[in-house]
Amino acid sequence: MNVKFLKLKKFLFIIIVIAILLTIFLIFFSKKSYENMNIGNNNLNKTLEEVEDYILNIKSYTATIEVTVNSNKNSNKYLIKQSHQEENDEQEVIEPGNIRGVKITYKDSSLKVENSKLNLEKIYNNYPYIESNILWLNSFIEEYKNSTQKEISEKNEKIIMQIRRKNDKKTAIEELILDKKTLKPTQLSIMDNNKNTIVYILYNEIELK
Repeated sequence: MNVKFLKLKKFLFIIIVIAILLTIFLIFFSKKSYENMNIGNNNLNKTLEEVEDYILNIKSYTATIEVTVNSNKNSNKYLIKQSHQEENDEQEVIEPGNIRGVKITYKDSSLKVENSKLNLEKIYNNYPYIESNILWLNSFIEEYKNSTQKEISEKNEKIIMQIRRKNDKKTAIEELILDKKTLKPTQLSIMDNNKNTIVYILYNEIELK
C-alpha cells in the first residue's frame, strides 16, 4: 500500500478523533452552562415566600466572615470561621493575631471558649460580641421565625430580610441581605434604635446545606 496513502489515512483518523472529542466537550460544556443558567433563573423566578421558606429551612452551613463591631469609642474587626451543624456550633478566630486560634463552641445550650495561651477574661472584656450568638446566621433565622415584626422585600437584585426587636435595648433591628441569584447571604447588619450599625458581618464565603 502506498506510504503516502497510509500517512494520509492516519492523519485523517487523528483529525476525526480530535473532532469527536471537541464535539463531546462542547456538548458537555453547553449542558453545564445551561444548567447553571437555569439554576440562576429558577432563583430569580422564586417568590419572596419561597425565598423566605428556603432560608428558614437551612439546617447547616460553613462560612468565613468579616465582622466589624462598632462602639462609641472605636471599631474592631475580626476574621472568623464558622460551622453550624444542628445543635453544635463552632467558630474560630483567624484575625486579629493576638486572639488567633480562639475557639468558641455552642453545644446543648452551653458555651465553651478554648485557648490555653490566652486570658479568657481579657477576651470577654476587650472583644465585645465575639462570644455572642448574634454573630450566627442560624441565630438570625430563629429570631426571624419567632418575631412578630418581620418583613422580606426585594431591591436592586437583592433580597432583604429584616426583624425588629421589642425588648432588647442594644439591638433593635437585624437585617440580612441575600444575593437574589444564588440566595446566599452577603451581609448581616445589627443596628440600634437609631439605626446605627453595632455589628456588621460580611460573608466572604458561605456554603448552605
